[in-house]
Amino acid sequence: MPSSPHTDHAGPENLAEEQPQLFTTRTAPQPANTSRLFIGALALFAGSIAFSVLGMLLLQLVPAALSYFGPYLGTLISAPTWTYMSMLPVLAILMYGSELGWKRMSFFVVWGCVAGGASELIGTTGLFAIGDLVLPFGQYEYTSWLGPKFADHVPYFIPASWFAMSIVSFDLARRLSDTRWVYLLVAATFMTLWDVSLDPAMNGAGAQYAVGSVTFWSYPQGGFYYGMPISNWIGWLAVSYVIMLGYEYLGGGLDTYHPWAPAVYLLNCLFPLLILVMQGMTIAVFWGALATAIPFLALWRVSGASFRLFPANA
Repeated sequence: MPSSPHTDHAGPENLAEEQPQLFTTRTAPQPANTSRLFIGALALFAGSIAFSVLGMLLLQLVPAALSYFGPYLGTLISAPTWTYMSMLPVLAILMYGSELGWKRMSFFVVWGCVAGGASELIGTTGLFAIGDLVLPFGQYEYTSWLGPKFADHVPYFIPASWFAMSIVSFDLARRLSDTRWVYLLVAATFMTLWDVSLDPAMNGAGAQYAVGSVTFWSYPQGGFYYGMPISNWIGWLAVSYVIMLGYEYLGGGLDTYHPWAPAVYLLNCLFPLLILVMQGMTIAVFWGALATAIPFLALWRVSGASFRLFPANA
């Protein structure tokens, strides 16, 4: 059985008693339990990815199928996408909730969603700008494919995805170092690496679908990487780092790691990578695959033969 979370580190309820220092170290995290409910949610998550990928592959290999599925196309695209986006934060809660305790877990959820969602709302409304540069990501906007939006700008699913992938990235980074400034920066970097494959797959630049363009967001001013400006990655790194700081200094840090975290991170990166492969976006596939591999190469180098992508009893 895993040991209980460390109580010598500040949580939301005892922050005034201790202020952790950036350059100090922490003890290694302990493994978390895997529930049957998590396994079921993971199966649904993976199934939504498989359904989407196989559907796109069918339309590529058999274009005539569009004449049959055409009337239902909007639902066939939205349903698995919304399932995927819904299950990602559910997985994160099931992975860490029982070990962190529901009070701390609630803080992680709220902080990740609010920090990520606020950055998106600032970015899509253009609230802050330096000259032509809209902070923190550059000028962009969401389409209707991700459903209803906060203030008609940010889809409801987006803040929760910031929480989910940031805590999984935090988990992986904690395995690499016990020094605070190192794992906080590494966690933010892992979060940003996900976007190397995600962005070209979702912003529609260079992708040709049998049904036409399916674009989830776009950059009106364009950019160097399939229409994306470099400011987007700088913004991702900065916002991710702020989220990690909140988890560490306000939420008490992550005292546990989940044996399925590497697989969840990989699945989340594979989805856009497979889309890029099917669209023949070779350069984006190369850079996306390289970015996806970096966390696992780092984990393998530190852990050696003990590193497992999937739990031994999976």
